Amino acid sequence: MNNLKDKHIKLSNKIYPIFYGLSSDLIFFIAINTLFLTTFKRLTSSEINFMTTIGVLVSLIFYLFSHKIIKKIGNIHSIRLGTFLLLISAILFTISNHLIFFVLAEIFYDVGFVFKSVDQVVLNNNLVYQNKENDFIKIKTKATTIYSIATMIATLTSGILFNINPYLPMVICILICFNNFIMSYFIYEIEFNSRETDLNEKEKNKFYFNKIMIISMIVYGLIYGTIVVCQTNDKLFMQYELQNFLKTNTVTLVLSIILFLSRLSRLILNIIFGKIYDKFKNKTLYIIYFGLLISVLLFIIGKILFTNIYSSIMMAIGFIILVALRDPTENLLSNILLTNTKKEDKEKAILYFQFMRRLVVFILSLFATMILVKYQLIHLYLLFLIFILLYIFIVLKLLALLNKQNN
Repeated sequence: MNNLKDKHIKLSNKIYPIFYGLSSDLIFFIAINTLFLTTFKRLTSSEINFMTTIGVLVSLIFYLFSHKIIKKIGNIHSIRLGTFLLLISAILFTISNHLIFFVLAEIFYDVGFVFKSVDQVVLNNNLVYQNKENDFIKIKTKATTIYSIATMIATLTSGILFNINPYLPMVICILICFNNFIMSYFIYEIEFNSRETDLNEKEKNKFYFNKIMIISMIVYGLIYGTIVVCQTNDKLFMQYELQNFLKTNTVTLVLSIILFLSRLSRLILNIIFGKIYDKFKNKTLYIIYFGLLISVLLFIIGKILFTNIYSSIMMAIGFIILVALRDPTENLLSNILLTNTKKEDKEKAILYFQFMRRLVVFILSLFATMILVKYQLIHLYLLFLIFILLYIFIVLKLLALLNKQNN
């Protein structure tokens, strides 16, 4: 029986990087989402930010009772439900023609990731059972590397496919989502023995925060949430800047090249992240923070001091840096969180972890929606810059707590 259990865990851990790599976003759609929604579906930048805001707001409300649902149906069924909702989301984005249906697609998208987010807990639990918990960052980095490769291929080909037929990238996206749903049935989670899990109901419902957990959740929410909102608006910013001096078809190809280079940078950073982490450990967070700061500064400097092609080049560099930061941010901070969380609290901890990210996305998207009604993107980025400069205080606090713990 144990041999069968070990085989299931081994297969699950082997599949996990591929599953995570293909299910961490709507592959192909994410490469052309702003282009697809603005030029083909005729949505405005304000409507896109509104759509994002509503989707995140619903997921935030859903978080209030998501843990009870996940606890009731189990982590594995939660992952399967999450991949199914992502499949429905991809279909809705493809066939919709009215804003209300795009909002619904965004809701399924955000709620789907709430359910799917416990896949990290499943991996961590399996590794703890095998006494290989130190392999978490190694496997997670392999997973994000596969994701980087998948998105790089998507960005390399999606622009060409979009010019042939705007629906082609979306059809491929739907097929990948269907494949992810099938793969979710091969993910396995160890069940701990009854002596470990048979706690009284009162103990089950207790959740113990410590300072490192709280601060790591806040830091992840601030940095990753800002990266997510900036990434969407970066593409709009570059698209509008390129349209000042290029034709629509040329803009599509140039954006595809920039997106490809950003995915390439993401892949490279994933490959070398293990060595960077081994050298700097938790201080790698400094690199992530200053990378985000530089990225936003490049957009502001490019727009204010340069015009047309030079401004676009500055923005492209900023975007490439920004995209490269996504995976190291999640891998580093999720490792810090789960390492400092008790086994019975990990599901709740990862949900709060993702909740903080969505809370920041909601707040920043709300700001973006309001600002873009009357003002331009450059004004939004000046606001982002102020926020990011303030993040340094909470980053320093987390690193001080980790340093104190290590000492």
